[in-house]
Amino acid sequence: MVKNILRLLVLVLLNLLVILNSDDLRVDQLLNDLNLLTNIQDHDLFSIYLFISFSVTILTLIMIYFLKPFIEVYLMYYLRFSFYFLINLVSISTIYIVLRIIGYSRLYLLMYLLFSSFFLYISDKKFKLIK
Repeated sequence: MVKNILRLLVLVLLNLLVILNSDDLRVDQLLNDLNLLTNIQDHDLFSIYLFISFSVTILTLIMIYFLKPFIEVYLMYYLRFSFYFLINLVSISTIYIVLRIIGYSRLYLLMYLLFSSFFLYISDKKFKLIK
C-alpha cells in the first residue's frame, strides 16, 4: 500500500515537472473537447495538467500490475529497468497522443522516462528487501 502511494505521488510529480517546464506545451484541443462536456476556463489549466499527470501515472501503474507475471517470470533479474522504461514510454506516449498534448519538451520527457524508470526499479528492489 505504501509502495503504491509512493509510486503514484512520485510519478505524478515527475510528470508535472515535464509539463510545467515545457515552454511550448499546448492543450488547446483537450480544452476544446472538455468544453463540450463542461465549462472549463483557461485559469483551470493546472487542473488539466493534474488530470494529464494522473492519467499517465494510472496507466503506468495499471500496465505494471497487468504485466507483473511477465516481469516476475521472464525478467527476474535482467532487463527489469528496460521493461520499466518501455512501460513508461508506452504510457506517456499513449496519453499524450490520445489527449492530443503537443509542444512538450523532449529533454524533460527523456529525463522523466529515465528518472521514473529508475524510481520504479529502485522502489521495487527496496520493498522486496523489506518484505
